[in-house]
This record gives sequence, C-alpha cells and structure tokens, in this order.
Amino acid sequence: MLNRFILLVAFSLVISLDAAAQNSRIYSIAPNQIQTGATAFPIVVSGSNFKKNSVVQINGATLDTVRTAWNQLRATVPASLAASAGNLEVKVVWKNRASNAANLTVSSSPAGNYNWAALAAKLQSFVPGTVDGLSFMISRHGKTIYSTALGTYRANNQNFPFTTATSLPIASSTKMPSMLAIMTLVDEGRLNLDAPVSTYLNGYATVPADKANITMRMLMNHTSGVADDNCLGNQTTTTLQACTQRILNAPLEFAPGTKFAYGGTGMHIAGGVVEAITGESWNSFFARKVGTPLGLTRFTYTNTNNPRIAGGANSDVGDYTRIMQTYLAGGVFGNTRILSLARYYEMQTDQKRDLPVVNSPGGTTLTGYSFGWWHSSAAYLQSQPQPQTPGLELSDQGAFGCTPWIDLDSNYTAVLLINDRTSTGTTIWNQIRPLIIEQMRNNP
Repeated sequence: MLNRFILLVAFSLVISLDAAAQNSRIYSIAPNQIQTGATAFPIVVSGSNFKKNSVVQINGATLDTVRTAWNQLRATVPASLAASAGNLEVKVVWKNRASNAANLTVSSSPAGNYNWAALAAKLQSFVPGTVDGLSFMISRHGKTIYSTALGTYRANNQNFPFTTATSLPIASSTKMPSMLAIMTLVDEGRLNLDAPVSTYLNGYATVPADKANITMRMLMNHTSGVADDNCLGNQTTTTLQACTQRILNAPLEFAPGTKFAYGGTGMHIAGGVVEAITGESWNSFFARKVGTPLGLTRFTYTNTNNPRIAGGANSDVGDYTRIMQTYLAGGVFGNTRILSLARYYEMQTDQKRDLPVVNSPGGTTLTGYSFGWWHSSAAYLQSQPQPQTPGLELSDQGAFGCTPWIDLDSNYTAVLLINDRTSTGTTIWNQIRPLIIEQMRNNP
C-alpha cells in the first residue's frame, strides 16, 4: 500500500513538473496592427500557461508587463517600436522559455476600419440645440482615431468657431493631471503617501495639532476633513503657500480619514506639499514632470502664484488626450516613462471604498474615487444601452462640462470639451458611449 502511495505521489509530481515545463502559448494579441508614429500604447496578450513572472518581448526587447489574469498579460509598447512599417515578433518569455510567436503589424496606413458616421451625426445633434459648440477626440493604440469640432464658443463677449485647438477652462478635470504629476514624487522616493504632511511642510506652513495625522493620500482623495475656502479662487493677491496655511488654520469638517467629501482644498494643500518638497513653484514643477515631456502647449494653470490645483487649468482636447494616453500606456509617453506601473495601478485603486459620504457629485453612478479618477459603477454601466463596456471606466469631469474618460477594457481615451455644465457633458457622454464601443468591438 505504501509503495502504491509513493508511486501515485511520484506520478502526480511528474505531471505537475511537466505542466510547469510547458511553454506559454499565445492565442491572440490586441491590437495586432498599429500605425507608424504611434506613441506608447498597451498591448494585451491572451493565451495559456502564462507563469507569474512571464514577460512580453517584441523583437527580443522585454516590455514592462503585468499579468492581469491567468491567461492574459498587459504590456506597454514604446513609440520606438512603431517608428517604421514592418512586422514585429511578439513572444511571451518565462525563464528563457519562449512561447510561439505572434505578429504585430506596423503599417503606414491607419489601423482599423472605424465608421464614425453615427457618432458624427449624434454629436451634430447637440449643436446648437444643447450647446453652442464642442470639440471631441478619441485615441487608441497610441494614435488619434477620431476628432471633430462643431459650432462656436463665447469669450470676451464675442463668438469664435470651435476647433480642436480651442482651449477652455476645464474646472475639476484638472484633478487627474495634477495628481498624476504629484505621483511622480512618490516614484522618486521623495514623497510617502501615508506619512503625515507635516513631515514635508516644515518651514513652508505650520500644521495645527488637529491636522497632524493628515496624509497625502487623504489630501489627494478627499478624505482629509479640511474645509472649503474661497482662497482657492483668488488668483491675483495670494499665493499657494499662503492659501495652504489659511486652509490648515480653519477648523476640520471631520476627523481625517473617516469620511469622503469632494472638494478642492485637500488637493490645494497637496500642491503646497509639492512646492515644499521641490523648492519649485507648482507651475514649474508640472511643466518639468508632465508638460515638457508630453509636449503640452495649451494645458496651463495660467500665470498665477496661486494655481488652483484641483480646478484651475485650461486645456484643449489634444493636450488632455496626451495626458490620458500616457496614463493608458501604463505611465509612458513616447519612449519616456512618466509614471511607474506601481503608481499607474495605485491611481486606479478605489480610495473612497465604503467611507461615509459628506458630499459627492458622483452619486450612484460614479461610486469609486482614486487620485483624480472617478470610477463608473458596474451597475450603472450594465444599465446603459448596448453595446456596453464591463469597465473599468475612469473619468474626471469638470463643472463646465469637460468630460474626459478612459475605457480600460477597450483601451481607448476620449475627451469632450464644452462650455456648459457637468450634467450636459454627462448627457452627451451617455449617448455617444455605445456608438464608440460598437466601433471598438468591430476593431479589436
């Protein structure tokens, strides 16, 4: 009996070792065709026998890779691999054992066969009846795949034609770009999200005892308890440092970390922490870490010593798309890593959780929140017209209707720019989402 048991154990061990020794196998890659000149983009590799530390290689170059499911890997393809037309060899490698090869075609022709007629007609239906004008852009696989501008916008008591280069105030759509910039300091080891901010503000601002335990994570996710203050809107006679101190001096609305209250003051203090750590102005810091590497020309917090970190930027759809492309590509723009993969995933990990809500414009639709990103609830997405996305869908809407979002299932970014209100942006978003998803499904 004992010998029989030993034989069974040995046989099971052989089977297990044989399974472990099997090479990974690629069944499909998405995308399988891209256009030359694409900036960095994510590639999803589906197959079998992917080990925990498997990596994706293209033409022998190892890509930053994350195993997102037992049969799926997600990797970032840098722009250098899309520089010229040809076929790229994609493999999955684990301990020097390589899978079969799949081809990623790089072509000078646009990738995919998108038909945007229905989307164009739907957008036109909102102008001028719902809004005077709009601009809109979609990007996927490192390229802009659709853009349009319709109607007019009003500035300085005059009407001007909307173009894709039109730059307008984006209000709270400022939050995600600001938080992305701050996260680069975490990557550098200069900022700990869970350390008391008093660690960093010494010499810049005085932190009262009741706020001694506030952390950057709280400030960046509306859970710090600091109260609203109108100094955020003063762009002429105060500074970010002075406004930070004023907010810190005010009474707390609730004990830090115990509730969620959407607003701008927490992120404003976070901006002050950045100035304290770096010795730079916020505008200089953002330009160095994000604006210059991404080639932004119209995204600006304006020329002020008190930039509104959570709601004061202006942008056009092109610059905002570049920021979202960087995030979608796992923190890479072109060939430059702006943000680590660790911070990329942390930025999409819900920080609101089940905390009691004091104030939230997301309601039952946008139920999660993380570092500038709202998370569309699964129930809400499932209630939308077909075709639907299973998510994750991240967004960062502003008070004037600017509506940027990323669909991490179909791997596209979209940004709508209007000069109206949030509810108008939401109405347009809900009506065009299924038209966009339909084209994504037709062009995997």
